[in-house]
This record gives sequence, structure tokens and C-alpha cells, in this order.
Amino acid sequence: MPKILGLGLLILGAAAAGWWLWPKDKQETVEPKPENTANEERVRVNPYSIDSLKERSWASEIIIERKVRETGGFISYVVSFESDGLKQYALMNVPRGDTPAGGWPVVIVNHGYIEPEVFSTENSYINTSAYFANAGFLVLKPDYRGHDKSEGEPGRLVSRINYAVDVLNMMAGIPRLEGANAERIYMYGHSMGGDVTLRVLEVCDMCVKAATLWAPAVTAWPESALYFARRNSTDPKRRERLARFEQELKELFRPEEYKGVSAFDNLELVRVPLNVHHGTQDQSVPYEWGEILVNRFKELGLGYNFYSYSGDNHDIAGNWGRALARDVELFNKFP
Repeated sequence: MPKILGLGLLILGAAAAGWWLWPKDKQETVEPKPENTANEERVRVNPYSIDSLKERSWASEIIIERKVRETGGFISYVVSFESDGLKQYALMNVPRGDTPAGGWPVVIVNHGYIEPEVFSTENSYINTSAYFANAGFLVLKPDYRGHDKSEGEPGRLVSRINYAVDVLNMMAGIPRLEGANAERIYMYGHSMGGDVTLRVLEVCDMCVKAATLWAPAVTAWPESALYFARRNSTDPKRRERLARFEQELKELFRPEEYKGVSAFDNLELVRVPLNVHHGTQDQSVPYEWGEILVNRFKELGLGYNFYSYSGDNHDIAGNWGRALARDVELFNKFP
């Protein structure tokens, strides 16, 4: 995990404010040529690009809001934190029993697309969150902005980028979260959450020990978002969303910036071992996307396991427990 930076009073001030500064890669600065500088357009770095996100600092304090439920294996809480000035909520499952030396290893559950007004902090992805808690992991499942009671605007073209920002801010609070081992953070991403997960791994490449991607909705930007907006485009609500996405694309991005924004096109920044699970009968995310993704992993020499489930669906329902057991096995291999 990255260390808090600062000297003297800056250290005390940062600690008092609850800020956690994440490492920044060195950035090459290109000076303009002396001739014709008045006529040259200043180089713009898109704020949604991976490079821009790598230059940001992340901060939060994770606060317990209330207890939700108790089971034989863990206790569930709703917790809150801030991201870009927005109050966000997450479900936290804490295993029962004596806290191990260094704290419980942490799994962050990045959920897939659910209509924000339907999503539930307490109940969405409840079984996946319970599985990891029963396996001895402290689980944090962030809402993402605009979901349930979390503040902010969902449903934008750039939403999945903003959701990664929310996750990164939440992660910054883990070192001060009682009972959590900030040196052992793992990540689960399903569908859209797979894009969120890869983006986090690219922005902060040493912050997570290992990750798993279930039916990852990952392809080149902006197709990764537009593909889903185009489906069922006879629905007036979906037509409106597609038009909004296309307008947002024109306003916020230039075509030459697409690769810098794309989680798929920055996979060389990923440094951690991965599991990838995909059912061949997935009706939501094309199975071919999973194949293309792992082929790219192979080209880059990344460490990964690809599990293909014949006849299984988007949620890998027929092999759900088997797939999660494989994830726990992967996580425990990289303490």
C-alpha cells in the first residue's frame, strides 16, 4: 500500500484531516518548441484519462452508520465515506472471531449494473458479500454515486469512471479502518464492475494484491458504454440515454483521447494476478469480450486464470460457488 507523504507539520496535518495520498507515477513533461508557441494549441490532458486519475490524491474516512444484521459468521454494517464531496454508502461485512494479527484481509465487491433506484446498499450482491465474509475477509461493497441513498448523479457516459473514483476514495480510508488489513486488499468486479476494477488497478497498480473479473463488461472506450445504451433502443428511455451519451461524448472527449480513457487500452498498467470467469451463454456481456480480454492479457504477459463455464449465464449461477471458491484460493495465494 502507498505511504502518507509529507514532512514535519504536514504529516500531522494530513493525519488530522484524514487524508491519504496515493503514489503518483512520474510524468514526462514536454516543453513547447520556442518557435510559433503563440500559435500552438496547449496540450490538453483529459481529466477522465487514466493518466489524470493517476495524478490525483485520494482521501476518505470510513464511518460506521448502523448495524444491519448479524449471522453466525459475520456482522454487517452500513458505512459511509466521502468521494468528490459526495456522501457515499457501502455495505461492510466483518467476520466474527478473533481479529488476526494485522487485521482481516479486505475484499472490495464492485457490483455490476443495476438501475440506481433499484439498487440496495443492504441487499444487492448480498450473497457474494456473505461468501467472502464467511471465508474470512472483511468485505466492502460500495454503492457508487447516485445508487440507493448515495449522493451524486448516475447514468452518465462517464459514470463507470466516476465509480472507480468512488472506489479509490473509499480505499484511502482502509488504513484507518479498525480491524482491516490495508496490506491485503483484493477486488471482485462483476460486469460493469469489471471495468471499474480494471480502472482502479491501472490507476493504483500496487494497491490491490489480486482481483477477479466476472463476465467483465470491458472493451474499447467508448463502445464499452455505448454498446449497452444501444440495446433495446426502441425503448424511449433507452433512446434518450443513448442520445445523452452521444452528446456527452462530443462535449467531453476528442477521438484521439479515447485510448487514454479506456480501461481496455491501458491493461499494460495492471500488475496483479487475475481470475476471469465467463459463461458461454451470457446474454448481457458478449462471451467474446471475455475471450478478447484474456487474449490481451496473454499478449502482455499478465498472470491470469480464465475459467469458461459452458452453458452458464451472466451471473454464472450454475457455477457460482465453484467460481467464488477459485477466487478465495487465488486471494489466499497472494497474502
